[in-house]
Amino acid sequence: MDTISKRFRHYRMRSFTILWFVYAGYYLTRKNLSVCKTTLMDERGLSAAELGWIEGAFLATYALGQFLNGVLGDRLGPRVMLATGMISSAAMSALFGFAPGFLLLVLIWGLNGYAQASGWTSSVKSMAQWFATRERGVIMGFWCTCYQIGSLLAGFVATYCLGRWGLQSAFTVPAIILVVIAAVYLLFHKDTPEKMGLPSAEEHYGDDRGRTAEQTERQQAARRAKTGQAEPSVIREVLSHPMVWLMGASYFCLKFIRYALLGWLPFYMTRELGFNPIESGYLANLPEIAGFLGAITAGFVSDKLMQSRRAPVCAIMFLGLALACALQTQLNSFGTVPMILGACLIFFMIYGPDSIMTGAAAMDFGSRKGAATAAGFINGFGSIGAAVQAPLLGYLAGIYGTQYFFHIFAPLAVVPFLLMVSQWNVKARA
Repeated sequence: MDTISKRFRHYRMRSFTILWFVYAGYYLTRKNLSVCKTTLMDERGLSAAELGWIEGAFLATYALGQFLNGVLGDRLGPRVMLATGMISSAAMSALFGFAPGFLLLVLIWGLNGYAQASGWTSSVKSMAQWFATRERGVIMGFWCTCYQIGSLLAGFVATYCLGRWGLQSAFTVPAIILVVIAAVYLLFHKDTPEKMGLPSAEEHYGDDRGRTAEQTERQQAARRAKTGQAEPSVIREVLSHPMVWLMGASYFCLKFIRYALLGWLPFYMTRELGFNPIESGYLANLPEIAGFLGAITAGFVSDKLMQSRRAPVCAIMFLGLALACALQTQLNSFGTVPMILGACLIFFMIYGPDSIMTGAAAMDFGSRKGAATAAGFINGFGSIGAAVQAPLLGYLAGIYGTQYFFHIFAPLAVVPFLLMVSQWNVKARA
């Protein structure tokens, strides 16, 4: 192995690892609120409705931030966006633990939502620089485990701090850990291989199609520089690709279902299936393991069996998701084991296209130049779906109960299935 290959391999592994911990770290100052809701009600006198407004402020600014921060990430670069986002989110989390009143808590957690929105888009932007088109499905399948494992670990950290040192520590200790991660990121990570004296990832690891696309992009930039022609708008270029719009619409539906399950599955198990709250809490976490496997499987299949076409894998898994949701209510009547296996299948089918659409596909159709914009646009639409589901399902649960939830999820999964089938043969622009 030559010197360049050895250096490239080393720095790619380092970049993958640091960026994995960066985005997993964002969950430290996000997941702590859900862990502390009951304590906030008991110690601060907040009502369930007020907690809903606090969380709603987070989701609203998070959705807005996906659109804005994606564009800023392509202009300012991941280094500025991620460092600023992590430090700002840590500051908001620490302040939240000491804030005295409801309105101040809404303001602080809303600002935290915007800071959190810097994480995904800029992480994807940086990953796009280090990995070629032909390998992104597999790589991003593994990398996207950061938000599944990160969520679980963040919950454990907040729970431990809450039990050991009290409410404020559940917001300050995670904030301190996130600042440490930000420092490691600033000290040891570079945004692109070129900044380390290496060729581009597409040039060194890509195939002929990927290298040709990158060379064409560079030649166009050189001609524009020579003639004085203005640089085309990254936003316009990214949004001119139909696949980005279709991915955004699909991700709205997917994130609606995903966040509905994350937020309502324990409640559903308690109200409809008769488990106590502790049992529901543990059982609702088990399907996350299947989600981890779904993300890895989707990435492998899209790269190795579908020639880096992302739509076929998403379409197949959306169809599986629709069928699994349609069957889940029946499975619940056969006992705990069939119920959990059905939920595991649902999460497997969710996290496959979830990782593809905001990971590999955003990198593919946004290209190196517009990866953050594409990721922000797709994830922004998804975040609107996440924000819509909470009040909608809460309203429906109050009137009709939760027994119809899976009947809502099944047809909602059919919509992105049809959208992805229409793009079955579309390949990345590299």
